[in-house]
Amino acid sequence: MQKLGESLVINNRVAALPLILGLTATVLAAPARANDVVTYEVVSDRIPQVNVEYVGATGRKLLESVPLPWRFDVTLDDARGPTGVGAQVRADWRPTAAPSRWVTVRIYSNGQLLCQNTIDVGNATCYGNTPRLS
Repeated sequence: MQKLGESLVINNRVAALPLILGLTATVLAAPARANDVVTYEVVSDRIPQVNVEYVGATGRKLLESVPLPWRFDVTLDDARGPTGVGAQVRADWRPTAAPSRWVTVRIYSNGQLLCQNTIDVGNATCYGNTPRLS
């Protein structure tokens, strides 16, 4: 048989359980992220078309024989996120590469330039998590 004081303790523990579970779920929940509007850009004065690979909202995409200039907007959870889910663009023109046949790839996040790479070797990349301007 329970005493009156024991009954109150048990009832208080049972009443506190949903509160504890709710706080635990709140603490363990993934942080909310703001969406980043990402603009990919590939340009050249000397190369008419390239193959473009980029990260979109549903993963990696490949476009073949894309006429330049090329520009594309996508919304990502985090443009500066890790490779694979963060912003990334690559242009491949190796079959037509030659000295001084430059291609520039760029990534903008919310209107701000994150990465720019200009090169003439046939393969240029930019990553949102590795900002660089060259």
